[in-house]
Amino acid sequence: MHTRINRNFLWGGLGDGFKHHLVGWNTVCRPIANGGLGIRRVAVTNRALLGKWLWRSRGSHGCGLWKGIMSGRDHFFLHTEVVPGQGDRILFWHDSWSGMTPLKSLFPVMFSCSSDKSASLASLLIRSGEGANRVWNFSFIRDFNDWEMEEVLSFLNLIHSKIPSHEGPDVMKWKLRQHGRFEVKSFYQALIGQSTTHFPWKAIWKVKAPRRVAFFVWSAAWGKILTCDNLMRRGYSLAGWCCMCRKGWETGDHLLIHCVVATDLWSAVLRSFGVCWVFPNSIKDLVYGWFNSFGKHDSAIWNLVPLCLMWTVWRERNQRTFEDLEQSTSKLVELFFGLLFDWARVGGLTPMNSLADFSTSLCFSCIRSSGSL
Repeated sequence: MHTRINRNFLWGGLGDGFKHHLVGWNTVCRPIANGGLGIRRVAVTNRALLGKWLWRSRGSHGCGLWKGIMSGRDHFFLHTEVVPGQGDRILFWHDSWSGMTPLKSLFPVMFSCSSDKSASLASLLIRSGEGANRVWNFSFIRDFNDWEMEEVLSFLNLIHSKIPSHEGPDVMKWKLRQHGRFEVKSFYQALIGQSTTHFPWKAIWKVKAPRRVAFFVWSAAWGKILTCDNLMRRGYSLAGWCCMCRKGWETGDHLLIHCVVATDLWSAVLRSFGVCWVFPNSIKDLVYGWFNSFGKHDSAIWNLVPLCLMWTVWRERNQRTFEDLEQSTSKLVELFFGLLFDWARVGGLTPMNSLADFSTSLCFSCIRSSGSL
C-alpha cells in the first residue's frame, strides 16, 4: 500500500491524471551512486528502525520484546559482536558471543535438545564455591546418541575455552561502524545488500542543472523516456520514426545523440568550445565520458552541456510533435547557449554579464593546448 502511494506520488505528484511510471521501482530504490534515486523501501526501512529497538533492548531489557520485533533478530545479530562479562544480557544460543556464528547454528543438535533455548549466558554459569571460577551447568531434554557424540565433544571443547574472564557489564558492538554504535542507515544498507551497478550519477546529480532536467537525463540514461519505441512497448500504436530527422527509428539514444538534427547541434556546440568529440552509442556512456573531461576545477560549465543540450533537443522534439512548430538548427544553437548561460549564472559558474561574452569565454582550446579529447 505504502509502496504504491510513494510510486504514484513520484511519477504523478498529487494530480488525478494518469502518469507513466518510467523507471522500475527496484531501480528507483537503489542508492543514487548505483543509478537509483535513493528512495528507501518502506518495508526495509521499518525493519531497520526496529533494529534500534533490538539494540536498545540488548542494553537494558534483555529479550522482553514483542514477536514482530524479534522476528528480525537473526539478521540483526549477524552484524553485532558481543563481548561477554556477567552474561545476563547475552542469549547463550542466539547471540554471536563465542565467534562469528551463533551456537544454535554451529551445533543444531545441541540446540534442539536444550531445555531452555532462550537461556542467558549467566544462567548457565555457576560457582562450585565462594571465590571459585565460574563453570558451565547445562540441562538437556534427552541423552545423546552415539552418532551425535562428535558434535557434543566439539561443543564442549569450544565453550570450555569461552568462559568469560571478567564479570563486568556485557558489551555489544555494531560491526558495520568503526565506533561500534548502531546506526539505522548502516543496517538499512546491509538489508538491501551491495549493488554492483555502475552509473554516471555524479555527471547527472552533481552538476548545477535544474533538478527537473537532471531527472530527465537520469531517465534517459536508463533508456526510459517516452520516445516512440518505449510508447509502443506500452501498447500505443504509432509510427516509430523520429520526428526530428524523419528517417531513423526514434529511441532515446537516436533522438538525443545520433539524429541528424541532434548531431548538427552537438557539432555546433563543440565547435564553440573548441574541442572534438567521438560520440559513443548510448546516453549513459556519453555522460560517463563527458564528466570532468577538463579536470575538476575547469569543467563546471562543460559538465552542464550534455544536460542542457539534451533538454534543448527534447523540448524541440515535443514542440514538433505536439505543436507542429519547428526551429532551425541555428535557432536551436541560440536557444541552447541562452539556456546554458542562465544555468551558469544561477549556479555562480560565470562572471560574464552578457551572452556574447559568455559564449566567447567557453573556448577550451586555451585550457588544453591539444584542443581535442
